Amino acid sequence: MFGLRLGNPIETIELAGGERRWKAYILHPGGSTEPFDVSAKITFNWSAINVARAGTCEEDLLTEVLGRKQTSAKTAQRFTRVDLKLQANLPYGSTTTIPDPKIFGSWTESVGQKLDRLLNEFRERQGRVIAVLGARQEMEIEARCDAEGQLSLKGLSVSGFRLVRVPRVWDDPDRRDAEKGATTELSRLAQRFKDALDEWAGSIGELNRWIRYAPPSPDSKRLEPQFEEEDEDGGPETIH
Repeated sequence: MFGLRLGNPIETIELAGGERRWKAYILHPGGSTEPFDVSAKITFNWSAINVARAGTCEEDLLTEVLGRKQTSAKTAQRFTRVDLKLQANLPYGSTTTIPDPKIFGSWTESVGQKLDRLLNEFRERQGRVIAVLGARQEMEIEARCDAEGQLSLKGLSVSGFRLVRVPRVWDDPDRRDAEKGATTELSRLAQRFKDALDEWAGSIGELNRWIRYAPPSPDSKRLEPQFEEEDEDGGPETIH
């Protein structure tokens, strides 16, 4: 199982340019990540020209755009960028200790290496990168600052993307057979995103255990984790 999908995918259309924007949210089953809620957001955009190319064949589209004299013009393969955002958030109103920089830095580097193997892909020629087919961004954290200037952790996230080849639709049967469908590539993308979500959840579980049980750093002020739950009256209750 990839995870629990939160509602139906959301699709919007930009009226000015006709671009379609699609997104879906996936919730990881949890377990060792509690009280962090681990989830993923998957998004991609579908341009108006992609709509036109998907609605007819390449030959007819070239005729409509360039006229009959240019029907022999070549077209490039299509690629669509699919974005993945991995998130881990504490329940509303809850915060916890931001780990010591040395520990947190090692953990962040470990997470990055795991995700790089799944998301990063570069096309090189003679030792130079000529195309980026997938990449990961640096991790971001959401923090709260109290009256004393002390920061506490509310959530973390890391984003990345992969480019997916979208096959062209040809009227010519030879070209149609040569350019296979995207089923295999989409299955590979789904597996990579699933593995990335699982790696992220496992890493959040490790961070959660460190926050709960690791001894405080002698050079930093130690704050107790404050995971808040609702009491019988519906208000937040702090658990130390």
